[in-house]
Amino acid sequence: MLIQIILAGLMLSVPPSSKCPAINDSDKRGFDGDLDPIVLDIDGDGKPDTITPRLVVTHYRDRKSKLHRAEWIVFDLKTSQGQVVRSFFKYRYGTDRIDYWVWALVPCKVNKDGRRDLVFYSGDDVSDETIVIANQQNRFRVTSRKRSTEQ
Repeated sequence: MLIQIILAGLMLSVPPSSKCPAINDSDKRGFDGDLDPIVLDIDGDGKPDTITPRLVVTHYRDRKSKLHRAEWIVFDLKTSQGQVVRSFFKYRYGTDRIDYWVWALVPCKVNKDGRRDLVFYSGDDVSDETIVIANQQNRFRVTSRKRSTEQ
């Protein structure tokens, strides 16, 4: 019992390993058409790469055959060397009933591998979600997902 209490105390006192900055209001964009490309060096060659967001709407039927729609934001990457990675990250931000209002995609350092990782944020006035996307050489992988709700 004493060991469990000590371990719990140690875990709570350790700062998070992620060196990602907080997402500021200036980083946030609206889903209503603020889809300007994001220019930053992703592959570490010192030259700017371009991340292009786009919105996609899909339709599906529920068990009662009622037609619904799902709204997605999809990100494409074009490196300075000409390599194109289509749809390296997709996020469902809404449906025909409810959706998030704002999003942000900012660079950060999640681990010590030297590659630039990304943090995606989506939210509205009552809830939000933050997703860490690790850059793993030839692909991107979601490493953590945090959802919060205001009550």
